[in-house]
Amino acid sequence: MAILANITELVADVRDIINETTEGFWTDAYIERQLEKGHQVISSKIKMISMIWTVTLVTGTPSTGEAQIVDDREILLPSAFIAIDDGGVYYNSDMCPPTTIKEIKHTNKDWLDAEGTPHRYYLRGDMLGFDQKISAGDTVRIYGIKMPDEISAAQAPFDNDYRLTAYRYLLVDFAVAMCWKKKGEMQKFAFYLQPGVGSFWQGLKEMRSELLEDLDEDNGLILNDNLARKHGTY
Repeated sequence: MAILANITELVADVRDIINETTEGFWTDAYIERQLEKGHQVISSKIKMISMIWTVTLVTGTPSTGEAQIVDDREILLPSAFIAIDDGGVYYNSDMCPPTTIKEIKHTNKDWLDAEGTPHRYYLRGDMLGFDQKISAGDTVRIYGIKMPDEISAAQAPFDNDYRLTAYRYLLVDFAVAMCWKKKGEMQKFAFYLQPGVGSFWQGLKEMRSELLEDLDEDNGLILNDNLARKHGTY
């Protein structure tokens, strides 16, 4: 049976460690917020939850499954997006390698007027853009990494990714540390969250070493490592 499978079990585990089994100095709402903070910190550092985002381009207000064209060549990335992984970006059925606006401008000073089939993509803040103008009715597909859904009574941490089950204890470590910080017990806080040496950061380092193939490449993952588990789609 999976451990720490929902927000209720996580809160109970935190309360066992801080020795306050019912609400007193620390409310359940406070503990739940700290658990979700830890959830987001771990997810942004480790980048393990995969997504496939496929949209049809439109010029007007987008509906579900659509993305609005901005300034002829860009679309807004989904709010849960973290990074593009090795699966890459496709325009219609054509794979587009990454580039930068600087590189595009260097090779074509009139690039803003360029029309034709897009061949390369770039990232600009929270926007995804292409080296050519894009057209309504075409499709864009991104293989990437996303933030997991928020933990709840019905939602397990890390979208219930089996690879991360053994590391759910790090959420508890993070929340316990923040409980001690709220109470001003900074020595206990430092045991968990002192930069570089706290137990949370050491656990994160172990998690990173075990789960990522290349420590210098955050998103070096194989998408279809488990065909029985569906990747998040948008």
